[in-house]
Amino acid sequence: MNKKQTKSMLTKKKIADAAKHLFIQKGYTATSIENISDATGVSKGNIYYHFESKEGLFIYVLDEWEKEWMEQWEEQKKQYSSTTEQLHGIAKHFVINDYNHPLTNVADEFFNHENSNTLIQNQLYKTINTRISYSQELLSEGISSGEFKTDDSLLLAKIFDTLLYGLNNICRDLNMKETLDLYAKAIDTFLYGIASDDSTHSHD
Repeated sequence: MNKKQTKSMLTKKKIADAAKHLFIQKGYTATSIENISDATGVSKGNIYYHFESKEGLFIYVLDEWEKEWMEQWEEQKKQYSSTTEQLHGIAKHFVINDYNHPLTNVADEFFNHENSNTLIQNQLYKTINTRISYSQELLSEGISSGEFKTDDSLLLAKIFDTLLYGLNNICRDLNMKETLDLYAKAIDTFLYGIASDDSTHSHD
């Protein structure tokens, strides 16, 4: 990487870091490109050179959060020896990261504000599909090892991630312990079901 590329990368990071702090402090809608320019000393034209729009800048901030999330999880997963433990662990990581992260409410505001923007929706689906692919890989490992019975790993991954994201929408009025307990129960239900052992009913 030459000096010009290094300088450009550092400028982009400077813009993104300042924007992140402003988004957290003021909210997505109330933060303008002019605010970010004032905070960084970078011209608006230069900001638009690195990021085509405020929406694009915020998506970049979210992508960085996602990378940070995955890096933290990859470190944490080392403590779990089975896929079952990893499923519980990833749900716990999901809760703790979302519950405490200052960008959570800003992200909610952003997606509500931009819910008719096709580009934004495509980005959201991309992020979700990345998570689903990761869950599928994890569940496939459990199936291959014999820990789980043979099944459609992609279908299971979609159900698992829908469970994580769906619960997230109804937990905002719960405290951390209540939320963690709910997720733990949900993962157990996903793994073991609710039918009694002597149930003779099937759904084929």
